[in-house]
Amino acid sequence: MKHVIVLLLICTPFILNAQYHKAKLQMVDGSLKDGFAKLPSNKLLDSKVEFKVSKKAKVEKFKDSEVSKIMIRSKGGDQYVFERLPIVHLFKSFGREIEREKSQKHWVLLYQTNKKLSSFSLAQRYKLDRKGVMKSITGSNSIWEFVYFLLKRTEEDKAYIVSGMGFTNGQVRKAMAIYFNDIPEFVERINNKEFKKHGVHEVANEYAKYFN
Repeated sequence: MKHVIVLLLICTPFILNAQYHKAKLQMVDGSLKDGFAKLPSNKLLDSKVEFKVSKKAKVEKFKDSEVSKIMIRSKGGDQYVFERLPIVHLFKSFGREIEREKSQKHWVLLYQTNKKLSSFSLAQRYKLDRKGVMKSITGSNSIWEFVYFLLKRTEEDKAYIVSGMGFTNGQVRKAMAIYFNDIPEFVERINNKEFKKHGVHEVANEYAKYFN
């Protein structure tokens, strides 16, 4: 039993350090902080970003509202960008187009960008796996039903939900038709199921071609 306790005491610091990743924080006032940070979370009771200037430094806790972006670098050198943005849900109800903004900003993970649009995922929490790949995770027994996929034009300050794991093809087409209503020809292509097997970022790239 003593050996087990000693092993736990030895392992605990390594476990705690493993939760922190090389990071750069962009604060709301535009200033930058280099060091190590835990991954952001959208879980109900998580409302702070934990940060250290070095691995052995004292932990600083910043309110989510004080941080606008978090850049995480994996051990393999891959960089992941999180942004804290207002979220708008797009859907149709009884023939009406509805845009419903969530009451709070959320941390979203950037996974693709082009000259017109950025594509994000939105989940309850995020995890960097052993291979250095960032995962978007929705936990069981929570109010989170889906992992969502969102789009944001370069000139917009909000991200719009257009798809999600568990969405039907019809739900996705309706949301995209609302979001891309500035190009009627593109909406027609969406409604004609041209992009049935495309990912959100692939649809975003097709949309960007209208602005070449």
